[in-house]
Amino acid sequence: MKNKNDIMSIKKVYNKRGELSFQLYGSGKDPYTKEYKVYPKRFKVPKELTKQKDIDKFRMQIQVEWKEKVEQLSKGILLYTDKKICFCDYAEQWVERLRLYNKEGYNHYAHCKLHLKTFKEHFGRFTLAEMTLPVIQHFCDWLCTRTYKKETIIVKESLRPILRARKIKIKDIASGCTLNTETVKHALTIGKHIAKDTAKKMCNYLDVPLTTYYNVISEDRLYSKTANKGLKVLLHSILKQAVKENLIPINYASSEYTNKVTGTVGKKNIYETQEEIQEFLDCLSREKDIRKKVAFSIGISLGLRGAEISGLAWQDINFDKGTISINKNTIYVEGFGIITKGTKNKSSTRTINMPNTLIELLKEYNVWWLEEQKKHGDLWANTDKLFVQNNGNDMSNCTIAIWLKKFQSENNLKRVTMHGLRHTNITVLILNGGDFRTVASRVGHSDVQTTLNIYSHYTNQSDKKTSDLIEQLLYAPKAVSV
Repeated sequence: MKNKNDIMSIKKVYNKRGELSFQLYGSGKDPYTKEYKVYPKRFKVPKELTKQKDIDKFRMQIQVEWKEKVEQLSKGILLYTDKKICFCDYAEQWVERLRLYNKEGYNHYAHCKLHLKTFKEHFGRFTLAEMTLPVIQHFCDWLCTRTYKKETIIVKESLRPILRARKIKIKDIASGCTLNTETVKHALTIGKHIAKDTAKKMCNYLDVPLTTYYNVISEDRLYSKTANKGLKVLLHSILKQAVKENLIPINYASSEYTNKVTGTVGKKNIYETQEEIQEFLDCLSREKDIRKKVAFSIGISLGLRGAEISGLAWQDINFDKGTISINKNTIYVEGFGIITKGTKNKSSTRTINMPNTLIELLKEYNVWWLEEQKKHGDLWANTDKLFVQNNGNDMSNCTIAIWLKKFQSENNLKRVTMHGLRHTNITVLILNGGDFRTVASRVGHSDVQTTLNIYSHYTNQSDKKTSDLIEQLLYAPKAVSV
């Protein structure tokens, strides 16, 4: 039986002008994953070859050449002996090499794979030699101007007349649409902003057109500076490696040649006021699903990252000491599934104290968790994780994020992500005089400067409050005692 490396298929391809090419498919190994893969290559038949015997000779020659090249590619040897190296092909191999040197860098790898799609759309079949300064500067300029669609739903006309005419109560439509009654009231008030899903549910339930009662405003928004910078940094890293390999003379993606990319610098979306925080906590106290109640409580009271929450196990909780240990992340990565790995960095591995209210909630949750485990018996996966699927298998941080989004939609709360709950926790601590070194240690920042850099805006607010306090203590008129 032939080795898989020996498999080579070929087919004829004609373009619109009737010119012949041979499409070759060689089977070999991926040098990084060690899995078998297909290496395709198209060879155009030179125009001067008109006789069939000459074309057949050309075909046999390229088959031999491509087979040899596939064998070496399978060993990880880049056979770039000419300057016609496709940038996107080289970039793809560069990204695959990441997994070889950082086996736990799933998120970075996934982000880079996503960025490759943008490169392919923009650079197409550009060769490395064609990645010149005008080409790269044009790409950077495009990054600064690219936009995406953002929809906003505003109540244009109230549905209350229809409810009265059909004798439908608010609690009926809430039940029929699986919404909170407060959310329904909000969606009946002219001028209010609501979730598109809420508007759709109500209009479908009442069988009325959405656009009659709600304004759907679609606007173009610029991408964030962080997203744009990520693409440029990746481009710079890839071309830097190409320079090291003597494939190109200069890395034109460096700051020495190209301008810095811009983009929106959005304000961190958090629960800013005491009223917003209290409203969130009130809704959380009424939540019937204890899993959600615990996950969101951990997020806002301890400031853990979403992946750290999904990575928690019961052995990480010490009820006697009232502490919780953060030592792993559980994430979902496309192409890999649910992965449990170490924390983001060394400083992210930590043990912190918990507030008493959270301790009591976790004790209640532990009773519920053990009952679920007993109920499922042998069907329950052998796990110690706090947050699991219905069969006991690991749950990813994405599921908890979806829970939060739905929870906020049902309760008509301000949309804040799980990371936004983390930012809320840190901001509350800073504004109420929390020691920066302690805050940095609790949330797993590598150093205090990281906390200062990210939350400098709130540091200024805290400084203003201190200044006002000095004004009140030293200079405010004192009441005269009698």
